[in-house]
Amino acid sequence: MYCFAAVLFAACGGDSTSSAGSNAQASFTGKISDAANITMHFEQYNTSRANHIIGSKQLGADGSFAMDLPDKYVPGLYRIRLGSSKVIFPVDGGESKINIEGTLSQLKDFSFDISGSERAQKYVTEVNKAMTGNIPVSSIASNLESLDPISAMAAAITIGGKKKVFLPVHEAVYARMKQSEMKSPYTADYSTYVNNIKNPPVASPQRPVQQQQRRPASKFNVGDVAPDIALESPDGKKYSLNDLKGQVVLLDFWASWCRPCRKENPSVVKIYDKYKDKGFTVFSVSLDGSTDRWKKAIEQDQLAWPYHVSDLKKWKSTPAREYGVSSIPKTFMIDKEGKIAAIGLRGASSIENELKKLL
Repeated sequence: MYCFAAVLFAACGGDSTSSAGSNAQASFTGKISDAANITMHFEQYNTSRANHIIGSKQLGADGSFAMDLPDKYVPGLYRIRLGSSKVIFPVDGGESKINIEGTLSQLKDFSFDISGSERAQKYVTEVNKAMTGNIPVSSIASNLESLDPISAMAAAITIGGKKKVFLPVHEAVYARMKQSEMKSPYTADYSTYVNNIKNPPVASPQRPVQQQQRRPASKFNVGDVAPDIALESPDGKKYSLNDLKGQVVLLDFWASWCRPCRKENPSVVKIYDKYKDKGFTVFSVSLDGSTDRWKKAIEQDQLAWPYHVSDLKKWKSTPAREYGVSSIPKTFMIDKEGKIAAIGLRGASSIENELKKLL
């Protein structure tokens, strides 16, 4: 699972809470810079029962918000819903003001900034490491031991969801909760959650058809022919992915505003410089909305390959939707015949290992 959580105005209308700055006992503030005018819902979170909505707030024109809480923070979990993003984070009950800042993309991989809660900060750091570091499941289980049991439960749900391979992590966290949080309603909720992984509900005869209808048609798998992408570069020159057949191509979805993408770029540059004269190149698709910021990031990160394209539609990017890209960075390694050979490669060694098989 990827991303999550979210983050002033007095005249937006439709708010169920007042603006921060009154005599409130606690507040929740922040800024999600690319989520202007989207409504955010703030809830106390439960795993198996209905969540309690604390309040809703429409973000301002710059993505900022301020919300007074009717009561103090209580120990446990809170959740933000912002569009399709849903972010869980823990608190210890001693907080008076929590602030979150980032972008929608940073919510998805937990690279956003959160302040005002030491427990939440520690939790966000661990979740981000698991989501962006290609860490084995066994190591994730060990890392979660540094968190209190309820935080560890939230992290396990956020990172692994109901994937069967993640069941040992859930079982280890649940064992800790039974020891120290037996009276907590979270323990009972989590028991139901873990049991549903062990014994999934049996599908009705009609269910497989419904699931097939919901499956995104834009998803591609290893072995599929990579659909063509033909768009313009920052300088107005048109490039086509199909024109690169005969070379091994790393198709890289990224954006100038995406912090994890910018951190990954040096790895891509390293492999490009090493193999550019051996039949390898990079085709970069940006989810930017501004040519200037996009071009500046290309120069700053020294992305020397010529194939940089974008339709400047951000998350409405046509190729991103066609390839089923819901978080970035996202890569597809394409062989010399134009077929997808690997998906989601991160880090220089991972890219190089796959590349050597194809050159």
